[in-house]
Amino acid sequence: MTSSIPWDYLIVTASNEAQGSAYEKQLDHRQALGLLPQFRTVMVVTDPGGKRIGSGGSTLLCIMRVLDREQAPLSPSTSTPVQTIEAILNRLRIMVIHAGGDSRRLPAYGPCGKIFIPVPGKSTPVIAPTLFDRLLPSFLALPAPHQGSGQILVASGDALLHFDPSSVRMNLQGLTALACLDTPEHSSKHGVFVPDGDRVTCYLQKPSPETQAKSGAINAAGQSALDMGVMSFDAAAVLLLFKAFEIARGSDGRFTWAPAIEELILSRGLDLYREICCALGSDATLAHYIRSARESGSSWEDSVLGPVFLALRPMPFHLQVVPSCRFMHFGTTKQLISSGLELLQQDTGKAPVTTHLALNTRLSGKAKITGPNSWVEGCTLTSTLHLTGFNVVVGADINTPITLPANACLEIVPGYDRQGASVHFIRCYGISDTFKDSVEKGGTLCGLPLLAWLESAGLDPDSAWGTGAVVAKQSLWDARVFPAVKHHAEYSDWLWLFDVQHATVQQKKAFLKADRYSAAEVALMTNQNAFYARRDSTP
Repeated sequence: MTSSIPWDYLIVTASNEAQGSAYEKQLDHRQALGLLPQFRTVMVVTDPGGKRIGSGGSTLLCIMRVLDREQAPLSPSTSTPVQTIEAILNRLRIMVIHAGGDSRRLPAYGPCGKIFIPVPGKSTPVIAPTLFDRLLPSFLALPAPHQGSGQILVASGDALLHFDPSSVRMNLQGLTALACLDTPEHSSKHGVFVPDGDRVTCYLQKPSPETQAKSGAINAAGQSALDMGVMSFDAAAVLLLFKAFEIARGSDGRFTWAPAIEELILSRGLDLYREICCALGSDATLAHYIRSARESGSSWEDSVLGPVFLALRPMPFHLQVVPSCRFMHFGTTKQLISSGLELLQQDTGKAPVTTHLALNTRLSGKAKITGPNSWVEGCTLTSTLHLTGFNVVVGADINTPITLPANACLEIVPGYDRQGASVHFIRCYGISDTFKDSVEKGGTLCGLPLLAWLESAGLDPDSAWGTGAVVAKQSLWDARVFPAVKHHAEYSDWLWLFDVQHATVQQKKAFLKADRYSAAEVALMTNQNAFYARRDSTP
């Protein structure tokens, strides 16, 4: 059931222009099919100039772009008083779903972002379900605020939430956040509220269980109020954010930050939880704010955080604890399998017969998939694919029998090489490899330490990352180790990359001569139309 007050805007955020363009195509497709009738306007807001501005910076940018649209009739030289901004926001309901990110822990879906990863669910003849399609109904079912107070709902798009939206209120003043009760140990990896009834006295970002206990965050049952990543601001709260981060209408008629604040946000990012929520709560102090922000990674100077704290102090901060909530995370390669199986069991009401998931995949002739605990998506099979456990296969045509070793992930990504010619990127890696961990922090490829893998392949660090790179700081994300081939079927020539320590001399020579790309390059060079065509053409 949806609220009786309609939504004016749905905004999905993106981290760069390529991702933003891909999101726009997905949203346009859904609008053309009549699947988003609840929204007057659907748009994508991209971080400016490829700079990662953080969830707080992105939230504010979304609101600024809405105000730009709503004030379009005004001449650029017209100043906009606070009362006018508040009057505009008071009549709007805006839903912001944060989906910007490189998917470094989920590289198979870097081209589409986590928000549009395929998930189990009921397909239609024209669209296969994605995380976005499964998330949206819960947000639409949230109750409306008081008429005339405005609403900016901000939600994270990297986990599927199952909770009862009717159990919460969204008509409280200021900022209202949703929470669920969880163990202090699990809560320590996320945001935690210190509640007093429905008020928040303090916000803790990734606090240890000991810190939670000292702050009074743990209730009599030994549980903490875990941040669910869903927050609702009213218009008055947004005005305080505008004041804190010095937002006004510029000479060109568009809303913007003051130059000094803009430089900080572009260079260091503004996190919604770290630099904003930690400043809020009836018992929050400047010392707590600065300490919490610093401990959770903020590099903003104390001299800047001080005025931000004072500007945000008047904002009421309320909490709604849902009776129960289940998170299905699709943020890592392993979670594709575990959360996918959990979602399938939830939908069917029974444990799946097999524990390999085949989504948007076509099997014909004698084709079959065997093996446990695996994910096969966007593939076409005419032969046998044997999986030995914890495998991920995306975008592959399996025309001859193939067996993958345990924990092996195989992707074939359509794209363009550096000269603009059509190619297929071949990506072989391990299910536990994270593309974000540096060499010095234990980054791996196919389960081997990065440098050990490169040495076994005969590739020197300069060839992987470029001359002069500080090797200890480099990660798999930027390593040019993924071959580009002209024909899709050539991927079978590269399966030895899973067992690089036993590669032949000829294989190593071929690798050194190959046109190789990093994951960062692949994310920008993917042929988005071809990437999605595999999903649209499969049952």
